Amino acid sequence: MKTRLGYVGLALFLVAGGGVYGETVDGIVATVGTEVILHSELVELIAPALNDLRQKAVNEEQFNEQAGVLLHQAMEEAINNRILLREALLAGIDVDKALVEERIVEIKKRFASDEEFEKEMAKAGETIADLRERVKKQILATSFGLSKRRGFEKEVSVTEADIDRYYREHPDEFVHPERVRVRRIFLETKPDAAERAQVEARMAEIKQEADGGADFAALAKTYSTGPEAADGGLLGWVTRESLVKELADAVFALPEGAVSDVLATPFGWVIFKVEKKENAGAMGLDEARKQIEPQLRAKAASEKFTKWMAEQRKRSRVRIFEAS
Repeated sequence: MKTRLGYVGLALFLVAGGGVYGETVDGIVATVGTEVILHSELVELIAPALNDLRQKAVNEEQFNEQAGVLLHQAMEEAINNRILLREALLAGIDVDKALVEERIVEIKKRFASDEEFEKEMAKAGETIADLRERVKKQILATSFGLSKRRGFEKEVSVTEADIDRYYREHPDEFVHPERVRVRRIFLETKPDAAERAQVEARMAEIKQEADGGADFAALAKTYSTGPEAADGGLLGWVTRESLVKELADAVFALPEGAVSDVLATPFGWVIFKVEKKENAGAMGLDEARKQIEPQLRAKAASEKFTKWMAEQRKRSRVRIFEAS
């Protein structure tokens, strides 16, 4: 029975020590209908985590216990993937060949050279056609699962009463720190000292326009090279933690409506305008709604998906073989 190819493969498991199920690396651990799941497939799924666990485990007992948890999780993932793959095939879904080839290129990049990749393929007893088919199945299962979740999200109805109830029952989730609503004008420059000086002088002229009453958003659209220029330089609400200390100190010292001095950054020069300031406090319902609605929708969709998966599993003739 051939093993399966992984960028660390079974070698990591063997280096880590025999551990859990160490004698059944190539055994069949479960079946989903006529589809088999090999122990080596589970090890491939958790190999990086298993190796990390070996480095951190205090003793062999702790390693075995936590490795067992990882293997169980991998088992559930493998079973679910078999079910999702079956449903995807029944639905007539196909995968773009270009996407499969992209994934194979990504796998090859995990190896030092094409020769090493081919050597490991041969050692695993797997051809490029085998790998291509396996990757295709992985993409099918994942894509179908995501599509199913999105479908459930569209079916879910989140009412204003639901949002209001969640807001009232979870007040600690809707507390914001001290923050300011700001716009910025950013001029990028290279490290060259002469160029930095020229750009600084240009920014000083722009600041004079802003101080003279020119519309800051219009100035940002005209002059800024920052990604938010098209939005009038709007960064939105920022906290101290979201800015480097020097910029945070300058911005949070400004009153509402004020424009900062020209400030240096490693990448250029910047000026900020503070539109509004708020002390730390509770978030209003209108603002919290933007956070609550997708959260409740995702939770309800996840519950629907879990229920659907349980129903599919019941009719999938799943058998799990315990290690002896």
